[in-house]
Amino acid sequence: MTKPALWLGLVLAVAAGCGDSPAGGGDQASLPGTVYGEGVECTLAVSVSELSDHVARYVGKRVRVEGLVTDVCPKRGCWIKLASDREYESLLFKVQDGVIVFPMSLKGKYVVAEGVAREIELDLEQSRRYLAHKAEEKGEAFDPATVKAPITYVRLDGVGAVVRDHK
Repeated sequence: MTKPALWLGLVLAVAAGCGDSPAGGGDQASLPGTVYGEGVECTLAVSVSELSDHVARYVGKRVRVEGLVTDVCPKRGCWIKLASDREYESLLFKVQDGVIVFPMSLKGKYVVAEGVAREIELDLEQSRRYLAHKAEEKGEAFDPATVKAPITYVRLDGVGAVVRDHK
């Protein structure tokens, strides 16, 4: 491989976070905190705004994100929302029910999370059901008629996380 080709390969590997490697080449032991699931092995974090703005670059790839937990699934602890580096934006970090259970006490904690990026496109009826389910989880009222268009959202299908006291 020539030097320019090698350099391009390194840039692409870094841009993809962990890429296709299940291990990611990181050192989990160097990341202190409370470990959930497989922990975190990716060494390069992608910002929530970068993931949202350029989701096509990351779909299907294992990536690491970091941020404050703004919400936790109140029923099963099967998801957390991470605050973005951009105001009024967050990322859903979803894990398989029962495999990892996040306690409600994680709200306000700093989390380093790793998972596979997905872009979820819903039709209008699916959008209404999804938003109704979210409202029901929180005990909030919901009127399906308020949803006038299908929604698309970015989600990280989680494999592990580390809760830290600070950045």
